[in-house]
Amino acid sequence: MGKGPSEIIPVPKQMDIRPGRCAWPRRVAVRCESAQAVSLVPAFESELLGGAHDSASEATATVHLVEGRCRPEGYTLDFAEDALTVSAADTAGFRHAFQTARQLVSRPTAALGTVRDWPELRIRGFHLNFESYRGLDCEGALRIIRCAARFKLNTILVEYGPRFPFVAHSEIRDPTSLTGEEIDRLIAEANAQGIRLIPLQQSIAHLEYALRHETSAHLRERPDKANLMCPCHPGSLALFKALATEVIARHRGADWFHLGGDEARKVGQCPRCQAGGDGPGVLYGRHVGTAARWLLERGLRPIVWDDTVCAYPAAFEFLPKETIIAYWDYIAVSDPTPVLIPRMSHVDGGPRVAHDWRWNVKPKRGRVSNVQAQVMKHYSQAARLKSALGDRFLGEFGSYLGNGFPMWIKALPYLEYYQDRGHEVITSPTGMGNGDTVDGVPNFDRFGQNILTHARRCKENAGALGMITTMWYNMPPEVLYQPLIRTAQCAW
Repeated sequence: MGKGPSEIIPVPKQMDIRPGRCAWPRRVAVRCESAQAVSLVPAFESELLGGAHDSASEATATVHLVEGRCRPEGYTLDFAEDALTVSAADTAGFRHAFQTARQLVSRPTAALGTVRDWPELRIRGFHLNFESYRGLDCEGALRIIRCAARFKLNTILVEYGPRFPFVAHSEIRDPTSLTGEEIDRLIAEANAQGIRLIPLQQSIAHLEYALRHETSAHLRERPDKANLMCPCHPGSLALFKALATEVIARHRGADWFHLGGDEARKVGQCPRCQAGGDGPGVLYGRHVGTAARWLLERGLRPIVWDDTVCAYPAAFEFLPKETIIAYWDYIAVSDPTPVLIPRMSHVDGGPRVAHDWRWNVKPKRGRVSNVQAQVMKHYSQAARLKSALGDRFLGEFGSYLGNGFPMWIKALPYLEYYQDRGHEVITSPTGMGNGDTVDGVPNFDRFGQNILTHARRCKENAGALGMITTMWYNMPPEVLYQPLIRTAQCAW
């Protein structure tokens, strides 16, 4: 494709296209010979229109939609002067072919030649975070969903927080919450675009919007902190189920459900938790595992953030194997990386984010990129890494850190660890995390490298389900488009 910008995003795997002599005609006749393509016929007829302004505008292009032997979600486009043959094996493949064809027919002259294309990752997703993005309304979210489909993403993780129109616990509902009808519109649009929409309802932590109210304050793990529920209080699971039941009822066609579970490292500190004698991993695993089984009973596959089970691996014993681990790491910007997030070591008193002390020696500094150096400067601390991590951490995770440890660490080292524990994994980079901005706008250089690193590791691993890029903080919704398109390109 050369070094210039591609006219097709994501860039096709194989593309042999040359310009024709005239513009693609402004009229299209579709001949559909595949049941998998029937639902796409109206789109091909109404939107696959060229820009001819001369006598050729009276001509008609014929589009043949035929069954083909392609990879899942893959397709082939064969362009002639006034005809296009589209081959795919599934509806998603025809949908992606349409998006590519729509970009090509906008050329001044018709494309001639062949495009063969397919995705490498099964899950290519993005995060619609209504709780963080206060300015994101229904219309803005609809535009994001359409943009995601245009660039061949197939998954949206939607997080409402208090902006869901809860009824049973109406006191936690935010004044800017969406209406039920607006959520129905989002679901309908996602379905129409072939996008799996995964709802997220927090199950133990990040529940400030509920626990700050008097009606739920008794469920707090720490009386002065409203962010974490006590896993031993019988009302905690009841609250999660009540909130999740309403979200599930609205998302009737969902097949996966994210129960959050991140940043619950302070679990087990209240007198009730300590009285039982169980450690944090058991307390967390029992609570989240029960929630996961409750979802499975309702036909929903559970997803949980990875950080707390990584910090307390005893929790794995309580998680159903069907539980997908959502592995978030916003620090890795290369593979290998000089920086490690040692989650278990951190709860044992070790560093939160660390790099080997030898990187602070001047001759070593030239071996890292500018983005890596920024991460090390602002988010990581130098340590004698092997001793700082401790024997318990190294015994659990040491074999996953790579041959370059401690100077270089395999990016996303826990990916294979989670798989070896019997779980499928989705990884999550970020398009806006850690509050990192440059001149007031998101540090897209760093986030772009984080997204690319996740995509490369998922593709290298082969067993990873894919990736979903997260978005945090109350930023203008327009900033979502840049990391969305970066995700689409890298994940494809």
